[in-house]
Amino acid sequence: MHAIVACNRPISSAYLHLGIAAPAFPATFRAGEFVMIRPSWVGDPFLPRAFSIYRVSSRPSVAGSPAGDAPPVIEILYKVLGRGTQCLSRMEPGQEIEILGPLGNAFTLPDDLEQAILVAGGIGVPPIAALAAQVAQIRNSKFEIRNLEVFLGGKTSEDILCVKDFEEAGAGVHITTEDGSLGTRGLITDLLRPFLLTPHASRLTLYTCGPPGMLETVARLAEESAVPCQVSVEANMACGFGACMGCAVEVKGDGKSYKLVCKDGPVFDSREIVWR
Repeated sequence: MHAIVACNRPISSAYLHLGIAAPAFPATFRAGEFVMIRPSWVGDPFLPRAFSIYRVSSRPSVAGSPAGDAPPVIEILYKVLGRGTQCLSRMEPGQEIEILGPLGNAFTLPDDLEQAILVAGGIGVPPIAALAAQVAQIRNSKFEIRNLEVFLGGKTSEDILCVKDFEEAGAGVHITTEDGSLGTRGLITDLLRPFLLTPHASRLTLYTCGPPGMLETVARLAEESAVPCQVSVEANMACGFGACMGCAVEVKGDGKSYKLVCKDGPVFDSREIVWR
């Protein structure tokens, strides 16, 4: 669908915050879903890029427009890594952009959940921030999640995103950076491991998104601790809905079995994935 850039501003030297005003986009979404985005005027790279949805807000998309007439604004956080995100970083408010979504499945919250442990690294933080907001809303209405803990990791302090979002959701926030510039020096799994070994409620679920190495380690820690774990897997995609078959991930089964990150995911039970 055609949409308009509402904002596109840096939030650090490494990350940017993009808002897209899309009248045909649903006003609500489920944490873990993603969108495919491509600047309308770009011919190279031709293929769109996949981005997790950070949040969907309702505010004026263009200066001077009344708030009541404003379409939903899909917000994403991204890092400039290649040609696609370089093109995206040069877009200005008012320019046309193509967006497809929401796509994929989402994180699920069991009705008897007592503790939610969220683990994220780098650009894997936005869908986890969306989940924290969903948990906060449920805590106020549906049932009582007694404890919400968030573990954020990155190479430097610039990789630590959305701390305010997690604090507003009422979460305990634990931070590590590899260079020690913020929080504890080390890897986020260094903090998570002893936390899982302490006494905790039996109805506990881990939710995680981030680099493959981090996901694998979190999945193994969850298995060792007999804790359910949902992982949001990142993958390069060409279409976003299963036609190109380009985002296959190996899963456990008889012989070689695969599922598609875009169609069957991006959220999987961690025990389902064949980790390398």
